[in-house]
Amino acid sequence: MKPIHLAIALILAMHTQNAAADSQQCVENEPLTIISATDDGLYEETHGPENSIDGNFDPESRWSNLGQGEPKYLLLDLGALQRVKAVSIAWYKGNERKATYAIASSVDGTQFELIQEAGLSEGKTLAFETQQVTPHMARYIRIAAEGNESNEWNSIVEVAVSGCGSIVEKPKTPILTPRQSTGLFGLDPTKTPGENFDLLGWYVTTPADDNNDGKSDSIYENELAAGWTDERYFYTDPITGGMVFRVTPAGAKTSQNTNYTRTELRGMLRRGDDSIATRGANDYPNKNNWVFSSAPLEAKFNSAGVDGVLRATLAVNQVTRMGKSHQIGRVIIGQIHAKDDEPIRLYYRKLPGNKNGSLYFVHAPAVGKERWVTLLGNRSDRAKDPVDGIALDEIFSYEIATEGLVEGDKIIPMLHVKIIKQDGTEIAAEPFDMRDSGFSVDDEFMFFKAGAYTGNNSSPYPERDFDMVTFYKLDYDHDAPPQGAWIEKVIAEERARAEALEAEGTPPHPAMAGVIIDDDFADGDRTGGSDEFDGVWWTTSASAAIDIAPGELGLVSGGAGRGIRTTYRPQTLSPGQILQADITFKTPDTVGVDRMDALRFGFHDKLERPELEADLSASSGAPNETYNGLPGYMFTFDVNRTDPTLNNVEVRRHIRKKRLGRLMGTYQGYELLAEGGKSFTFAPNMTYHGVFQLRKTTDGLVLSAELRDQKGEMTYFEHEDKGSKVNNFGMLAFHVNSKTFGSSSAPGKPDNGLKFTKVKLQILSE
Repeated sequence: MKPIHLAIALILAMHTQNAAADSQQCVENEPLTIISATDDGLYEETHGPENSIDGNFDPESRWSNLGQGEPKYLLLDLGALQRVKAVSIAWYKGNERKATYAIASSVDGTQFELIQEAGLSEGKTLAFETQQVTPHMARYIRIAAEGNESNEWNSIVEVAVSGCGSIVEKPKTPILTPRQSTGLFGLDPTKTPGENFDLLGWYVTTPADDNNDGKSDSIYENELAAGWTDERYFYTDPITGGMVFRVTPAGAKTSQNTNYTRTELRGMLRRGDDSIATRGANDYPNKNNWVFSSAPLEAKFNSAGVDGVLRATLAVNQVTRMGKSHQIGRVIIGQIHAKDDEPIRLYYRKLPGNKNGSLYFVHAPAVGKERWVTLLGNRSDRAKDPVDGIALDEIFSYEIATEGLVEGDKIIPMLHVKIIKQDGTEIAAEPFDMRDSGFSVDDEFMFFKAGAYTGNNSSPYPERDFDMVTFYKLDYDHDAPPQGAWIEKVIAEERARAEALEAEGTPPHPAMAGVIIDDDFADGDRTGGSDEFDGVWWTTSASAAIDIAPGELGLVSGGAGRGIRTTYRPQTLSPGQILQADITFKTPDTVGVDRMDALRFGFHDKLERPELEADLSASSGAPNETYNGLPGYMFTFDVNRTDPTLNNVEVRRHIRKKRLGRLMGTYQGYELLAEGGKSFTFAPNMTYHGVFQLRKTTDGLVLSAELRDQKGEMTYFEHEDKGSKVNNFGMLAFHVNSKTFGSSSAPGKPDNGLKFTKVKLQILSE
């Protein structure tokens, strides 16, 4: 036996045969019995923690556990309270490299105190390196190992503890630590994602359309948690145990309004309780979704959580490599999704030829323009290889969180985003202020999303070019919503005040039977002219929306969504009275295809706002508050959908509390009441006549829309809005979405939009 091993054997022999009888009287520093050595069960296959106390200094009889960015703990049990004076460690390859470690002790195995600060081993010997510690009473010694100079492995050949105390008998058979999986982060490669992760709080959507309904398939919480997998898109990595999300540009999408495919989880706070709807009634918060702390009290009360944090550890394994330059290599790996918009979409992007990828996010508000924030690298289509970026297969973490910042008597919604690289480096974006984003309202709600949502739909090989992301950790958390009888009382009081203001509305202007507007645009003037029944026409969106000429009023909307309106003396309907608009218009040379809800007609209350008697531009990027809260209704028509049987008429009511700063350029601020009517199509260079009625009843309003061509009726639809309190009208508006009628967006050009040749507005009696 080598001298060094003989000395060690003598120490270990003394360790098992001698112990001081009285821990308070011992003077010598003698070996103490260690009855067990345990860890988290993620040790290398044949190198369990029991090897570190078996007396064998053969390097193959060692403890080895991979850190993966986190410390690994070797826990030693002395069997009883002992007076500890020193801890000795023989490191694997201890003469070649230095290991990082710290030592703590505990009397109960729960509360630990540091007895040796974090530091490095000597890196010069295979023998014991002994650390003298302040003598103290302890039963448990915990070594926190954090890798070595070469890698993240933590490997100890033998360990010993010296001191004195009571005699403890070592077990005849070693206490073994049950070995966990061979995967990373405690994941088991033989288990399904639902067995490795808590997926009861999620459902998954993939590009598959196995039920042939024309939409991507979704698997909901209970089935997902029970072990559902799909070897094409969603499965367990057989080596690491990670949860794999694979998505190709080919495949089904979630809706016709979505341009990209995804394999992605959607947060479900109901956790499998199907009695709770995915979305609340009329898209208000419910117990499946969460809200910002800046939301109204009632929204917080009705939600399942307030504010939230999404944490993930993952690696991007592959990104698309072909297609349009602005789409190649980008994939969304995490989101906060609101009802219609996204407070954050977190992107990873790696360009072909670059070693590393960039990370950035976009804030897509309900009101205002999108804003982009770079975290690592550059989101440019020609970005150079970011030296601080993250390579494919490199494991990293992200954290997305929202919290309220108290500012006077207001709560400001703030977004926090952080990236944690494999070496522990943190890259945090500046806190992002969302006060003007339109999310702090009563009909907004949030949910987390995570996975692989491709940003490329232009690859020439959509079946073979793909994105793949593997998650190793994924969880979210929320604050509890406010509850209690006192909150319900406050909500009831606030609701009563709001209803009182709603009922107050504007002063009534009793409607009188007769013509209000009868404009054939003969004078080529949009400001009323000499005829008392001519309308005064204003732009509602862009300043170039109106194209006036003798005999016609043009709505210039060929390549841009635009609107126009006319204002008139307010009309308050009594039961039995009808506000009717007769509108004649001609289509241009070009008529778009598959344009949903693209042609819109609306009646609104002016709320005595003089600002509405003027041209007012508004768009998603430049909203105009003058349009907020106007009570009214909108009729929308589909234009030449691919399946003509789906063309229909929809009736929508304006939501007064929704503050989007647009009139009819979006229907997000409108509640869908009903839809129907016969299928129809629009042809180029055709004259159409529409008749729209609002008929007051004792119970509310009956709304109807009729559309005719030169051959007769194309479609008719009627709906009664019972209990409606909307009964003041002073504005008639038209809006057409982009690429619907015409090819040009310039006034004075041919084929640039609809031409109105007659608009008549009148009060009728039943």
